Amino acid sequence: MRLAGSHSNCRDPGIGAFEMRRKLVVLMRYRHRLLARLCVAQFLIVVFYFGGFSPTSFAQQSDVDQVLAQRFQENSTRKARVAPQGLSAKAGTAVKWRRDLDAALAESASSGKPVFWYVPTLTRTFMDRKEVVDQYMMAGPFSWPAIISLLNQNFIPVKQIPSTSIAKKYGLAAYKYIEPGFVVLEKDQVTQVADRLTTQHPQWLFQLMSKRLSSPPDWNSLASTGNRETILGAWGSFDNNQTISAELTVPADQQMELALLQGMQLFRSGKHVEAKELWKSASQKHPEHPLAWKASMEAQGIGPFVRGFEIFQPLNEKQLHAGVQSLGSAAPEGTFSTDQLWSNSVAFLLNNQREDGGFFDSDYDFGGVDSMPNVHTAVTAICGWALLQSDRHLNPTNTARVQAAVRKAVEYCCNDGNLNPKDRDELLWAEAYRLRFLAAVRRQGSYSGNVKIDAMMNSITKRLEDLQSGNGGWFHEYPNSFVTATALIALKDAANAGVTVDQLRVEKGLIRLESQQFSNGAYPYAVRRSGSGGSEPIEGSAGRVPLCSHARFLWNKEDGTKLASAAELGLKYHELLAKALKYDNHTDTYAFGGFFFWYDMHARSEAIATIPDQQLRSKYAKQQLAIIQTLPELDGCFVDSHELGRCYGTAMALLSMDLVQPFAAD
Repeated sequence: MRLAGSHSNCRDPGIGAFEMRRKLVVLMRYRHRLLARLCVAQFLIVVFYFGGFSPTSFAQQSDVDQVLAQRFQENSTRKARVAPQGLSAKAGTAVKWRRDLDAALAESASSGKPVFWYVPTLTRTFMDRKEVVDQYMMAGPFSWPAIISLLNQNFIPVKQIPSTSIAKKYGLAAYKYIEPGFVVLEKDQVTQVADRLTTQHPQWLFQLMSKRLSSPPDWNSLASTGNRETILGAWGSFDNNQTISAELTVPADQQMELALLQGMQLFRSGKHVEAKELWKSASQKHPEHPLAWKASMEAQGIGPFVRGFEIFQPLNEKQLHAGVQSLGSAAPEGTFSTDQLWSNSVAFLLNNQREDGGFFDSDYDFGGVDSMPNVHTAVTAICGWALLQSDRHLNPTNTARVQAAVRKAVEYCCNDGNLNPKDRDELLWAEAYRLRFLAAVRRQGSYSGNVKIDAMMNSITKRLEDLQSGNGGWFHEYPNSFVTATALIALKDAANAGVTVDQLRVEKGLIRLESQQFSNGAYPYAVRRSGSGGSEPIEGSAGRVPLCSHARFLWNKEDGTKLASAAELGLKYHELLAKALKYDNHTDTYAFGGFFFWYDMHARSEAIATIPDQQLRSKYAKQQLAIIQTLPELDGCFVDSHELGRCYGTAMALLSMDLVQPFAAD
């Protein structure tokens, strides 16, 4: 989404209506009226010309790896999203979905069975990637035989997006009900609502779906017909990171489950290509099994497991109460200690790193498919940085594996071939975050390739400086203050690591940043324009102010008192930001976006950790740590949006914790 400046795409006919909706919301809220009118025209052209809002109306590919292998060397917002094909398209269809809620209610009345209403989304909301969220559910819980049997035998299952009036009747309000989720209806009365089911654990969801049944069935009794002793042993090996024997023999109706499990173990070990090949082969051998359809989706790179949203691990009693004592898949309060958050989150990151060191679960493609190499590099740098910082929080027995993962992330980030230098939408993030990661590695001095790192930091610093616009600011999809602040902070990290930084460019950036601040201290979402008035709502800037203040403080342009006030502002209006959590777009509240949640949280944590006043630093650090401790998912990891992914969310949460933990203990 690019709003203004020489990099604007408002006249690009290749941009989708899906992007335009998102763009218009921000433009109208922040008074960029002229640009909004221009984009309205483009919006209408795209709708009529391309035939609607579906982002998959762009180039479709058979799998994600095929898309990434094309290495689009361009700068556009062109999409090439992958749609389920072949067996993948059948995922979730073994559930006997009714398509009409009224008919399902009538059938419920005659049969006495409750209605299980899967609500994939609500109409007239700006939730992004609705079809992707639905795919995760169809290839996730609705592909497991136990859940299929549970729903078909005990409920009248219906899958329908409600009209506005129907949603209102059953209390499903936009931004309060966050997809995906389900509703249980008994005699046309709502008896259970479960939404925000972002993290999927099949057995937990099985229990949550069984909650209203008088005699809930057992998972294993519905999972398959044969003896499950051998397959349960294989699951035990998987849970304990032990090798699953290739010589195992299981009953015929469990062979697809075993193959799926063996592929998941390959994936966890970083062998992503081999895992996908195994899933593809197994699905072709068992084409009628529901798990074959799921395996096909995973092989395409668009299933919930390969995207990090489906988890498998034993759950304790507290975790099993997620969705009852918490919102959706969030962990109930007090489920995890800080040490457990570190160990669980690090284990998750280690299990999702590819063999070459990269992290590829994110599908944030608002800058186009050409931007994805830069997105993946930025996420890899963030994950590597989090693993680097985890060393002091973990049991020493995990040190060797973590250090190996950090080394692989360093190698990945030092390889310029992993970036697309022609992309201008997300290149800034790749350069800024890998520079910060390498500077952190250099500070710790634990990596043997310091000469290589020094050379790379010099090179990256120059490229980051060269991305600066003539007015002194930086940009990603559009120019704005928070990207300028991000670049300035990265350059300060480089300077502290011994890199020679162009002080004239820094000064120009600081002047530009100061020019964007309103008299009340707020910073605009995009750029401040002449005639825009003397202020914008400070609440809507509560995420940007700590970030920009921190950048100015680091370069001696702002004092500690203002920095502390900026951190306090972020804490004061945290609830406004929290409303956007798990929402894959801007919300109706000051245009906060789910994909900015952990970005803002990390910025606030950095500001807090830098406050000179020890008393205030400790006070705010305790508040910030307490907030972070309320945010894990039921597995002790973190997320803010589907598009950025759980690896990004988990890593940013760890970096945020690392910053405030020492001062919260003061």
